[in-house]
Amino acid sequence: MNAVRMTAALCALALCAAAAAGCGGKSDKAGEDEAFRVPDTLLSPLQSFQLTRDDYHPVDGGVMANDRIELHYPPAQYAQYLAVEIFSEAMRGYATVRERIGRPSNARVVIVGTKDLSEYRFLTRKEWWYYAVIEGDTIICEPLDIMRKRFDSVTDRSISEIGLAQRMAQMALDLKSAGRIPVWLREGAASHIANERPVLRAQIEQFRKELDGYRFEIEDLEHTLRVNEDMMLARAAFFVSFRMVERLLERATMEDIVAFASRLGEGVPLDDASRESFGMPYDQLIAAVAPTHVFDGAGEVPRPPVMGVDDHDGHSHD
Repeated sequence: MNAVRMTAALCALALCAAAAAGCGGKSDKAGEDEAFRVPDTLLSPLQSFQLTRDDYHPVDGGVMANDRIELHYPPAQYAQYLAVEIFSEAMRGYATVRERIGRPSNARVVIVGTKDLSEYRFLTRKEWWYYAVIEGDTIICEPLDIMRKRFDSVTDRSISEIGLAQRMAQMALDLKSAGRIPVWLREGAASHIANERPVLRAQIEQFRKELDGYRFEIEDLEHTLRVNEDMMLARAAFFVSFRMVERLLERATMEDIVAFASRLGEGVPLDDASRESFGMPYDQLIAAVAPTHVFDGAGEVPRPPVMGVDDHDGHSHD
């Protein structure tokens, strides 16, 4: 049974229960309306997706789609459940990206949840620590259950929610700039849109000894971001790109970054677009925002909020 049919069944059960309750003697119009009202708790988020397609096959897997997102997931009961959660996260990410940057694609954004890590490696040539790859209008992801299990306790969001927003932001910046935006700026601005700092900061801590004092030249930084072969260097590059954007936003706005991408998309030379948006040529901009080393301005590893004795669920302390 696909998700739409499951929702219909739940609603039918609710209506039957309400009808049975109505036979007990309620005769006034208000009572009947209340008896036949479907409880809000049974209303599925699917109703807000405005799906144009919701198919499932026990061999081929499932597809959920509307005019913005098309999600493919493998054949498994858990995947049917997770598909609804992932689709909801993708819709939230899409809305944020469209508001902050613009459309991530001129067509649908296609999201493919792979069956297992072996299939993911085969399709992307990436390892487990690189959770999603962009191919045109398509985002190929690690298995959905793995992405949902990984969690950022600081922002209380799954890696799937953070990662999909980050990838769609990259797509939007590429689309806006006709593929001309510098890689570090695309990566860092997308991570800023996705509020990825706590994750990025935590990821480099395990390499503190190896990365202590390490500095990227801009060419090395962009090469590392393109190839993403070494986990330590790739994660350092992700965080340095974020820090460069963080420093850029001390003197500019996200709207300036989007305007810069737009001017590049119009064919304006890099230096001219940089002067228009940031008030300086590109090389000078790099010098102004590049950190002296990976941990420059990194701050402490963020910790999740600690609940006080009066904050835990189930008790009231007046």
